[in-house]
Amino acid sequence: MSNWRNLFAQRIYERGKDYYYRGRVKSLIFDADDNFSAIVKGNRAYKVTGRYHNGKFSQLHCDCPYAQDNHRCKHMAAVLEAIDDGSANIEPQKSLGEVFQSAFPPNRLPVDPQSFLSKEVFPLRLIEHVFTNLDDVQIISEILIKAADAYFTIPGAKWNYSVAGRFKQYYFSVLVAFNRKTIVDVQVNFVKTREGQQIAKMVALYCLLKYLDQHNIEENTNEAARQMLANFLDRAPDSQTIITANIGEYYDGGQYLYFRAGVPDHMYKFPNLTTLTNGIARGERLRLGKFFDQQIIPENLDKDSKQWLDLIIKLSSTADLTRDGYYEASVKNELPLAGVIMDEVDQILKTGNTLYNRWKVPIKREERALKATVSIKAYGADDDPSRYLDVSVDLPADLIHGQAAYYHLDDHIWTAFTGIAPNKLDPVFPVTSDLVFGVDTMAEFYRYVLPKLQSMFSVELPQDRDLSKFLPSLPTVVFLLDYHDEQIFCDLATETDGKTQKIKKIDDLPQFLMQRVERVLAKYFTKFNQTETRAVLLVDEATNLLATGVNELQEIGIAKATPAFNGLYKQPFTKVSVGISVDSGLLKLDFGDDQLTAKEIKQILRDFRPHKQYYQLGKKTLKMDEPSLAELVETLRKMGISSRDFTAEELKLPVYRALYLDDLLSHQEALNYRTTSELHQLVTDVKTPQKDFKVPANLHATLRPYQYDGVQWLMALMKYHFGGLLADEMGLGKTLQIITVLLSEQGNGQNLIVAPAAVIYNWQDEIKKFAPDLKVTVLDGSKAERRKQFAQSTERDIIITSYDAAKRDIDFYEGHLFNIEVIDEAQYIKNPQTAAAKTVKAINAKQRFALTGTPIENRLSELWSIFDYLMPGFLGSYQQFRKQYEGPIIKNQDNQAQDDLKRLVQPFMLRRLKKDVLNDLPMKNEQVFLTPMVGKQESLYQARAQRLIRQIQKQNDEEFQQNKLAVLAEITRLRELCCSPQLLDSGYSGPSGKIKATMNLIKDEVADNHKILLFSQFTSALAILKEKLAKAGIKYFVIEGKTKKADRLQFVDEFNSYDQPAVFLISLKAGGTGLNLTSADVVIHFDPWWNIAAENQATDRAHRIGQKNNVTIYKMIAQNTIEEKIIEMQQKKAALANSILSGNELANAVINKETLLNILK
Repeated sequence: MSNWRNLFAQRIYERGKDYYYRGRVKSLIFDADDNFSAIVKGNRAYKVTGRYHNGKFSQLHCDCPYAQDNHRCKHMAAVLEAIDDGSANIEPQKSLGEVFQSAFPPNRLPVDPQSFLSKEVFPLRLIEHVFTNLDDVQIISEILIKAADAYFTIPGAKWNYSVAGRFKQYYFSVLVAFNRKTIVDVQVNFVKTREGQQIAKMVALYCLLKYLDQHNIEENTNEAARQMLANFLDRAPDSQTIITANIGEYYDGGQYLYFRAGVPDHMYKFPNLTTLTNGIARGERLRLGKFFDQQIIPENLDKDSKQWLDLIIKLSSTADLTRDGYYEASVKNELPLAGVIMDEVDQILKTGNTLYNRWKVPIKREERALKATVSIKAYGADDDPSRYLDVSVDLPADLIHGQAAYYHLDDHIWTAFTGIAPNKLDPVFPVTSDLVFGVDTMAEFYRYVLPKLQSMFSVELPQDRDLSKFLPSLPTVVFLLDYHDEQIFCDLATETDGKTQKIKKIDDLPQFLMQRVERVLAKYFTKFNQTETRAVLLVDEATNLLATGVNELQEIGIAKATPAFNGLYKQPFTKVSVGISVDSGLLKLDFGDDQLTAKEIKQILRDFRPHKQYYQLGKKTLKMDEPSLAELVETLRKMGISSRDFTAEELKLPVYRALYLDDLLSHQEALNYRTTSELHQLVTDVKTPQKDFKVPANLHATLRPYQYDGVQWLMALMKYHFGGLLADEMGLGKTLQIITVLLSEQGNGQNLIVAPAAVIYNWQDEIKKFAPDLKVTVLDGSKAERRKQFAQSTERDIIITSYDAAKRDIDFYEGHLFNIEVIDEAQYIKNPQTAAAKTVKAINAKQRFALTGTPIENRLSELWSIFDYLMPGFLGSYQQFRKQYEGPIIKNQDNQAQDDLKRLVQPFMLRRLKKDVLNDLPMKNEQVFLTPMVGKQESLYQARAQRLIRQIQKQNDEEFQQNKLAVLAEITRLRELCCSPQLLDSGYSGPSGKIKATMNLIKDEVADNHKILLFSQFTSALAILKEKLAKAGIKYFVIEGKTKKADRLQFVDEFNSYDQPAVFLISLKAGGTGLNLTSADVVIHFDPWWNIAAENQATDRAHRIGQKNNVTIYKMIAQNTIEEKIIEMQQKKAALANSILSGNELANAVINKETLLNILK
């Protein structure tokens, strides 16, 4: 080959050789036809091309000036020297297009790989590495969007393709910008090394070609449209999906479980369990390969596939299932066969399901009894100090340890062994090697361990040895127990051949016995004199010794007791009884009987512990097996009572405890209790009040039956000065019930109503309508005006004020005692630290009531705050409430604590639902209206969401908490983007999918002669809709936070009296409560709120008493956004308040880092 040098003048060749060895040849690329091209660095970069075939060079060309006159230049010589040198100093490269050209059938791709990838040149070595390992490419996520819709654009690109995945040890995330002719730009993230970036780039380009092979990138039909067509045209479902479990093998011979999904002829191993389960949960189509791009619906799977899917869901929620903990969750579809995974798979195989080996051949399951034989052999002479026992266990080879059983697995058979479980054998033989016991330990093994082994296994003892001579002699320790002079004594002795002899010092015992004896005596006795070998314990502290200590002594040796000691066991505990009565407005509990005084019971209750069998009371040792004592302790615990609450002989409590105590005692079986007729009457009056209330004749309304019951209940509470929470669902007439009570109390003192500022005039109007004889003063205006109004109200029956005014006017109420104080929309005091909450609790009143349709909006502490107003101390301090109820219920899902809280508050809270008491109320139909984002709206949203996700992921928990307000503010911006980018950028002129869909919906409903309420949290959204409605010529009304209180009533009256279709635009916070808008029968929630109770309350402005038509509720939700996650949160978090309030709904406001990430993803 060296003859090529003759093509050059000597001077030119030497210069070319010098160029080569100085590293000026920067690249060298061959194609499939042996054509090559190279770049040589001279005064500038020159391109050299040619052909090298069968050892000969031809078609040489260089674009330098010297070569333009058909001269052979030094740049050519440098390249030929590089080729001749075997590329020792330069790595050959090749165009990726030529390689991938052969990977895809001709004319099937929308692009020509060779020209499409012609500029993508890589080292030949790396190309071969990638091309020969394409089966190892695992795609975690991929998406293709038009460049015009992307957050940022790259000039010349028509599409952006983003892919993330794994190739061997590389995790990659790559963005490819391209058009039909060529790759415009490739951006590689997360890979630092140049070689790793080149590999990631090649893999991403291969993934792009696969994507182009399987998708029509010009097709614009989205998934929602495809689903609609399938449903509307009643097309046949996708091919039958199946899921299989398979066995794989690591390079070191270890085996792992993985899953495949697809259709019978085309099965695919998916990247990780989470990808599959999340996709199924969201109802997404899963693209696993060319022949599988469809939704997996669990209900449509066959029995075997459903079993494997259930296991996948279970395993995907289990942390750290990877092989060695090194890789992250994306490799979770390779689960090492061990532990609980073996047990789970075996349970499925027992049903007849199939597991496949690495050659995709079914594995047969069988069961065999595990035979474990323990063999004991003696080595050495009987008197040899180095003699020993060798103990071994004989088990089948290659056992796999589950938790419930042992297993063995080969290529064709799965064996589950029965008879001996790992939790039984492993503690006995924790290592695989034999156990060797020398002279110091063999006797201990033989006496204490061997009997247990013989009860568990087949044991082979040495047949040729007399172990009684081989084993060293071993004395039996004796514990001598005695009781006198208020103390218990334990002396130590040993017994040999039936003879007992006290020992002089504990060191006389063998080492292993001495250690066990010292441990047990230190555990049960307070004093231990090693010199005298005597342990001492005061009789008052003997409970544990009598309960378990004596049995533990007998496990080590022999316990011998004197009659005086045995006498400690003979005093049983007496049955407990309680007397309950009402005395001077207090609830009194009396304890004690002939055998135990109240003082003694108090002492026992103070020291009581569950499962404690004995209690030392003076000289009496009581056996604590009396169930009535446990029931009494549990009853007092649930009432939050400790021994500190006792006086000498009795316990006095607020009388409102009577109802909960009565409920608790009625569920006890062993505890005797006695009640007085007065207490019985109190419980009956509140729980089942008599229907003897006379409705005032001057009430201008007819009470519905359930409203009468509510008034009767409120009056029963007043009889005993109990506070009450009227928590009827919105629209059931809580206002009328309270007005009836106030009218019946006319003349008994002045009453105060505290309500949100938006509804104080509603209260005035309602009282004027239903009870015009009641004289009312509304405190409104400046403080000076309110002071004058208050001073002039001495002869008024009712004063109405707002929460905001009340906290500024607290000085008005000093020294004033109201007959009844009513707080409306009591959720306004849900935070006990606010001035509003502190104010209403500071006002003096004989009787307190609270009204709300949503007593729990976000946290259980809100219920505590309301009851702290109604009856201070009823639920204890907030710290006690959090410890006893809120913490266990929220953090631990403690059903018992939840039930206890419900039973505690039920007598003082009345809640009815419309569906239960209003048979004539029209139906309420709710629809979720998914609106796709359009144009730049989606790309703006996705860019902002991804940026926030990255920001949160970078923060640890402490940083997240510090930046939580900023994060929540950014989430609010995302929610605004869901409505319209115009909420963030007034100059935005593009479309909004939600605005467009909402206006179309409004036009349709108006055309059908409906009146509409539209709620939004964003006044800027209302402003946009207001402009759209005006252009469409649709009549509208508006209530926002800035709307004056008097104007609100006027707008409501005008809307209700307007006899044509119209739209009422209402800010959720400003008009979500206190308005009666029953002339509307369509409600639109333009954007969802975390707290579904606020939405329901807004809906009930229309769906309430007086509504004549069915009410339709539309929830406008931006598709594939945070709004869908908000709807999910609303649904998931509604159950807790339902269980406590029997009908209210609870949203979760405790938003942590994980919750936010789940919402955003």
